[in-house]
Amino acid sequence: MLHFFENRVWFYIHVLSLDICLGVLGSGALATAVTGARMKTAWWLLLPLSVWVIYTLDHLLDGKKVGANSVNPRHKFHYDHFRILSLLCGIAAVVSLVLAFLLLREIVLLGGVLLSILAFLHLGLARWGKVRFGKEFSVALIYTLGVWFGPLLIVGFRSWTVPILLFLFFLGTILNLIMNSLMEAELDAKEGQVYLLGALSPKLAREWVLRLSLLGFLVALVLAAGIRKLAPGGSITSALVVALLCAVPGWILRYADKFQDSSKYRILGEGVFILGLIPWLLNW
Repeated sequence: MLHFFENRVWFYIHVLSLDICLGVLGSGALATAVTGARMKTAWWLLLPLSVWVIYTLDHLLDGKKVGANSVNPRHKFHYDHFRILSLLCGIAAVVSLVLAFLLLREIVLLGGVLLSILAFLHLGLARWGKVRFGKEFSVALIYTLGVWFGPLLIVGFRSWTVPILLFLFFLGTILNLIMNSLMEAELDAKEGQVYLLGALSPKLAREWVLRLSLLGFLVALVLAAGIRKLAPGGSITSALVVALLCAVPGWILRYADKFQDSSKYRILGEGVFILGLIPWLLNW
């Protein structure tokens, strides 16, 4: 059963970026649990839908660029189903714009425009292909701003713990993306899509991920241990989830040999973001 899930069900979840959509829902839930914001239903729909549009557009452009001989299953899938996915992406983009209009008071036009500019700048630089450093950081920045911007706009920084957890979330997101780049370095190199690892050696990048992963984990763990005394009303489970967000990328790289020729590292790496639903559901 597990073998069937990993080889068939997970294949479609992964190539269609549905795992990212589930992860961003968990990230949104984490942001609301940390900030205490209450978001409209439209926001919960806009969050995964807009992320799906950005990721699908990115894969469509990559698939078109590499062509039918792509060795990356996501790019190959988007090349083979370019028309239908382009149509669905266009429809989803229109729906996202409508939902954004409904949320205008919470998103604020300037903030929405800023995120859109960052997203298209990222896609433009990726398509240009001459910038070999920073894709992981730009994706992490857009992802983090997209998730946290709305809740923070409504309630602001209600506690000194909020910016710390926000930064650690951003750190965990960056580490996760770099971990994916390291795990898929050979695959990306075959398609000429090398970003961070074009500027840093894999060994150096791995060492920094391991160090920052441990540091982020320990900081979040200490925060979780003392949050009720130091910041009454703070969420212990949110700090614990952020600790795992930082820890998982380092743990995967530490035992990378166990994940070779397997999608388990992707399931684990994306799945940890879904854990953000726990503090939101428990409200603790």
